[in-house]
Amino acid sequence: MKWLQEIFKGFEERMRNIAVFFPILELNQKTKYPYPLVPLGIAVMLYILEDMLRGEKNCTYEKIAYFLQDLINSQFQEKIPYDSAMELTQYLVREGLMNRGRPHMFIYPDLETGAEKTYKFHLVELEEYQIKDKTIRLKLSTEGLEMLFKTKEMYNELQISITQLYLRQQIQKGVFDGALRSVEELSLAVKNEKSKIKKLEERIIRDVLQVAREQELEKQIDRINEQLNREKKVFKELEDLIDYTMEQLNTGALTEKEEIAINKVMRIKRKLLDVISEHESLFTDKIRIQKLMNQTIESMIITAFNTKVNFETEFLRPVVHKNADIDTLKKVLDPILPVKRRPFFHPGRVFLEQPLKREAEDTLSEQELWELEEELIRQEEEKELQQQLEKERDIEAYLLLLLKPLVQQEKIKISDVLADVNNNEPGKYQELINKMNFYPFLIQLHQLGRVPLLASWELETYSLDDLPRVLVKIVGDHPDIHKLKAFEVIATGEVIHLPNGYVMSDFIITRRDNDGMA
Repeated sequence: MKWLQEIFKGFEERMRNIAVFFPILELNQKTKYPYPLVPLGIAVMLYILEDMLRGEKNCTYEKIAYFLQDLINSQFQEKIPYDSAMELTQYLVREGLMNRGRPHMFIYPDLETGAEKTYKFHLVELEEYQIKDKTIRLKLSTEGLEMLFKTKEMYNELQISITQLYLRQQIQKGVFDGALRSVEELSLAVKNEKSKIKKLEERIIRDVLQVAREQELEKQIDRINEQLNREKKVFKELEDLIDYTMEQLNTGALTEKEEIAINKVMRIKRKLLDVISEHESLFTDKIRIQKLMNQTIESMIITAFNTKVNFETEFLRPVVHKNADIDTLKKVLDPILPVKRRPFFHPGRVFLEQPLKREAEDTLSEQELWELEEELIRQEEEKELQQQLEKERDIEAYLLLLLKPLVQQEKIKISDVLADVNNNEPGKYQELINKMNFYPFLIQLHQLGRVPLLASWELETYSLDDLPRVLVKIVGDHPDIHKLKAFEVIATGEVIHLPNGYVMSDFIITRRDNDGMA
């Protein structure tokens, strides 16, 4: 019946949302502890969440045991020894939340499809394992994070948007401590989105056909596109709101309370800019995962069309069983194992790497073999050097493209730079927008914040990274760029639609003095 289909639409997602709470509720089955274990389980997850928000990645069983000692002492006025706290930690985390490392399983009938479904998930995962000190560090899984967000009415796709709204209200009300916390939660929400993309990437590598059948990539891309468009606008509004708040606070002589408030707002702005940078990198993640999907499907198609023969079952066994004569055997073996190899030449080989001939290798002396190996190593090193030089040439070209206009102007948009290149050098413009390393280069510059323009004699240490090394070279070759002192790439809320179908964020390149001021 059609009306029943409408009622049960999305039933699987609803059951999965409920399933994540079952491991928490099952904690109460243990009766040996005189404490309410469900709240303690939630408290432990919140403690792990706090560690993730701070970016410390240092949440261990030992620290959770100390946390439970303090919590039980403050809430139940009972001091428990460390051994008892560790035993409680092992039960709550290892047995309860982690299920001894096995995924939690929730079996239910899907009333939408009529099939029985099994949902497997983790609430807490291992962050990393340090072999030296044998320390296990813990983190919340994607399901664990979403479960905690759901308890604050922050659901899946709206998780970032709701946090943005909450942050706006806190800034407007002047609750800057709460706003700082909201920015940290916003950062974690963006990282959670990146984690979902990473899991989809792993699924594509593992089973691309299943991903294609479920149209999982299309759904994820549509969701990312919708979120990026919605959230970018809100991020821009939040940035403007912070700037406006700074202007309102920074009027005339400041009281001690106003100075504290300004410092908090500046911290909020710095953290928000970091979050915006992470958020914009979702675009490059989207491009990467689309490329991976295409490559994986292409590889699968090529593999499917390759002819595969089981020699033992299709050739050897019939020959032995039927006692084939020598002429028949020769006919079978001659195409694949000919006595005389027939010379042939495939035209495609001219495009392949041409290996060195090692004729009469058996007659070469040890010294000659060593020299031959050295020659191969030298060729490989030359190839790597050429690739490195090509990469540095690209970086230098990009930097000059951005920095030369700053000699005449205080700031300029990327969209204006691209439009100027398109008008003057259309061929160069087409080459530039089709290079996959241009947009990641802009993101890298944006993440660096203020970039000083230093000559080699001003550096305290020698830089091994490509970008700083190329910057030093440009500064040495162009004294007018050196006079700029520093520059910064700042994200805007605007979008550039390129002729090849790509969409990228617009940025502003602006001068910065030694104090970081424009």
